[in-house]
Amino acid sequence: MSALPPALFEVSFAVPAEMRWAMRAKGVIDDWLLSDAAAQRPVDELPAADLRMEIDHSELRLSWLELEATNAWQAISRASTIVEEIIPELLRTRTLRIDAQLQGPDPEQRRPLGA
Repeated sequence: MSALPPALFEVSFAVPAEMRWAMRAKGVIDDWLLSDAAAQRPVDELPAADLRMEIDHSELRLSWLELEATNAWQAISRASTIVEEIIPELLRTRTLRIDAQLQGPDPEQRRPLGA
């Protein structure tokens, strides 16, 4: 009997924030991604960092496209552990939005956020 493929989740953390804080946080995340600490992690655990800035609204978004977990809660917990290592203050914001969606088994069907 063959084993089921692991469940993959698309997880995103979105933080609406003041523009300077969002830019500083994105810089911290980018620096971490280039560090030795990030180099020791598997590629699926490295978040994509996106900064959306408009005149009246800024938002920092971290996303993982193929985070392996048994359920959505575990996927969010794994992502939270990674965020805690990079920029712990992000988890303490009041307006953090978190989303976890189950990915299909076919990699050709998966699309990056916004595509």
